[in-house]
Amino acid sequence: MIFRHTRNTRCIIKDNYRYIRSDVPAEVLESEINFLKNHHILTVIDLRTESEQLKKPCPLKDVSEFRYLSMPVTGGNAVPESPEHVALSYLAMIDSQMHNIISTILNADSNVLYFCNAGKDRTGVVSALLLKHLGYEDDYIIQDYIQSADNLKEMLRQFAEANPDIDIQVITPHESYMKQFLLQMQNQM
Repeated sequence: MIFRHTRNTRCIIKDNYRYIRSDVPAEVLESEINFLKNHHILTVIDLRTESEQLKKPCPLKDVSEFRYLSMPVTGGNAVPESPEHVALSYLAMIDSQMHNIISTILNADSNVLYFCNAGKDRTGVVSALLLKHLGYEDDYIIQDYIQSADNLKEMLRQFAEANPDIDIQVITPHESYMKQFLLQMQNQM
């Protein structure tokens, strides 16, 4: 674990710091900043909207050694209406902005940390597209995606309790959501 105060931070390629996905690192210790520097994780990409960034700033933005990029995912900050809409919401994220994000990550001069609020939907789509581009099989991509369900279980339960109008199944990563997304994405190509 890179950050003490995040729940969903991990390398998308086992034991390789090239691409690291996360929930927002809103609290970062000096030792964690040093870890990032020592492992050449110097490109930081914030996938959240400007208003989300203002509500919960990431302190890495103010550390001069990092290349901090605000690259909000288009259409990625709303909760889907139902479980049937989750994969469709993921597909809607694939546009020119997503292509810019993927290209920026793949061509970064350093290792890359990228995140959204919880690190599961927008970050999950970015991770899936990166892994697909790198030649990983769908099963590997799906396993990476559903790991967020375990990592965020308690947080998602609390969020659903505080927001009874939101279906916990919609906000919890399920294998079927990523399977459907990958299938529909392949059909569009």
